[in-house]
Amino acid sequence: MNNDFNPNRSTLYLDQDDVVADWMGAAQLYLEQQWIQGKTVVPDEDWQRLKQHHRFYRDLPLMPGAHELVRWAEVFTRQHNMNLAFLTAIPSTNDVPYVYQDKVNWAKEHFPGIPVFFGPYAIDKHKHCKPGDILIDDRPSNCQDWMKAGGIAHLFTTWPKCKIWIQNTLSNYQ
Repeated sequence: MNNDFNPNRSTLYLDQDDVVADWMGAAQLYLEQQWIQGKTVVPDEDWQRLKQHHRFYRDLPLMPGAHELVRWAEVFTRQHNMNLAFLTAIPSTNDVPYVYQDKVNWAKEHFPGIPVFFGPYAIDKHKHCKPGDILIDDRPSNCQDWMKAGGIAHLFTTWPKCKIWIQNTLSNYQ
């Protein structure tokens, strides 16, 4: 992957947590806890326990279909002369000391050559959007804010559903 990010080109941004990295699955396994499917906020008492694992983000497993999604994104961005990057966020409480380093190292290990940008918080992601930019993210508010900023967004749940969206929405992307 060519990592020469050009700010004058459109960008396809992939979120990391729960798009390519299985944050929720790893958190539930670590805490021996099950949360309601689709719940985006972890209960505070669980978060307090989870953040004690200071290197949690370094060791996240891949989401099912992560390699297929990234391979598709690499081909798509080459065909359309676009940038490809991860756009991720740090916890809103900013209380996980290695989160920046671990997210960058995780991406280097699993998808070398794809740069990592930070919101820094989820609420800030739309500030990276230019018209024509694409975001694939698991958080509804991030997708809504992205589209309000003039971009194209997909609410990620699974790779098979994302693939259908890609075929239906991006097949005529200019």
